[in-house]
Amino acid sequence: MPTSDVIHELLAELGPSGVLTEPGDILGHVTPWRGPVGDAVAVARPADTDEVRSVVAWARRHRVRLVPQGANTGLVGASTPPPRSNAVVLSLTRLRRPPTIDPTDRTAVVDAGVLLSELNAAASPHGLSLPVDLGSDPSLGGMVATNTGGARMLRHGDMRAAVLGVRAVLADEDRSVLDELTTLRKHNVGPSMSQLLVGSGGALGVVTRVAVSLSTLAEDRSCGWIVPASDASAIECLHLLESRFAGELSAFEVLSAEALDAALALPSITTRPFGSAPSPPHSILVEFEGARGTEGRLTDALTALHDADLLVDAVVMPPAAAWSVRHAVTEGLAQRATVLGFDVSVPRPALPDLIGSVRSATATALPRAVVADFGHWGDGGVHCNLCFPHTSGRPDPPSDQERDIARTVVLGLAVDRFGGSFSAEHGVGPANADWWRRTTSVGTRSLLAAVADRADPLGILGHPGLPYRQP
Repeated sequence: MPTSDVIHELLAELGPSGVLTEPGDILGHVTPWRGPVGDAVAVARPADTDEVRSVVAWARRHRVRLVPQGANTGLVGASTPPPRSNAVVLSLTRLRRPPTIDPTDRTAVVDAGVLLSELNAAASPHGLSLPVDLGSDPSLGGMVATNTGGARMLRHGDMRAAVLGVRAVLADEDRSVLDELTTLRKHNVGPSMSQLLVGSGGALGVVTRVAVSLSTLAEDRSCGWIVPASDASAIECLHLLESRFAGELSAFEVLSAEALDAALALPSITTRPFGSAPSPPHSILVEFEGARGTEGRLTDALTALHDADLLVDAVVMPPAAAWSVRHAVTEGLAQRATVLGFDVSVPRPALPDLIGSVRSATATALPRAVVADFGHWGDGGVHCNLCFPHTSGRPDPPSDQERDIARTVVLGLAVDRFGGSFSAEHGVGPANADWWRRTTSVGTRSLLAAVADRADPLGILGHPGLPYRQP
């Protein structure tokens, strides 16, 4: 436990606005979106790279663990310390200089604490954006650390595809600055240390600044909701759209009836894709983007799907109304159940069989659980949620045994039977550390452990549950 003198030393380094010590001020920094509330003795809030180096030097002197944190929107527990922790949260929220936008080069250089919405607000007047579409508003540093994907990854790729270079502070003896902050797209001078930090969860270094490639804002968007002839037909719909309309297809989201019903139950949703008809077993939200005339191209696509006997119903909807339904799923499910969320991916043709297998296995092993799957089938990902309904309006959460069974069912099927991933886009974190060890080769684990030992010899960076230091 850092003593009061040690904390005062940190205050002297950063000033009174740079350190939070009151429990009420700390609470938001130790409360994750999922999982138990953690504990921290303080929150360090450096304002630039030099101050991050000062915090790291202080932590090394006193052997204090630092848990880097951006906007704290992660879902696998890596951005908040665990309960009964003596750690210090290293918050990057004060690294917030205005982004530097180069509209001709379509690039931006951004401090780690800048939010995605802030970057896009600065880029929008130039007709540009960072098109990582999420249900939250993360910071750029957090997006690098977790390699965020999102609903339009099908067209624009994940954060790894957008990162051109980073600046980061290591926790070695010299508090070295890894400086690959370049906006060059062609820079083939050996292995990229910047890419090594993408998805590292803050365990290899503290990202303080990032250079990203931007995309041109679409002039036009059009959305349609589709009822496929069958779950297998959903994949055939995707194949036809990619083979004939790849230039416009920007999103392909599939929702189960349980997920759609939860969204439609919210009073904020006033437009129902299929009117008063019962929700189909699965429905598809398709988005086209591009120059003017996307609605005509979308109509052509729906006609092609109909002529191929791949759909039984379809409706064109304004994009805002169409996406409001999709983005309401998480809130809708939370209002009616305790949700165990599993973010998995498999080869796209295997998605229908994966969902069918999860439903069958859940009915046997966890009969009170309801499967409510939804997500980014276009890139092979699905949020395979197991929901434990409220009883008489009150939460009736799963037991520890039920949680273990749920993880074994969903992750076991995704990884072992269908050759997929236990984490499509949420990252590793302590929540998935056991599956990372199980599915990662000895060679990869050993090399990563060696990198971690070099970048952070004392082991003070990152959530203590991250597995990268264990070969």
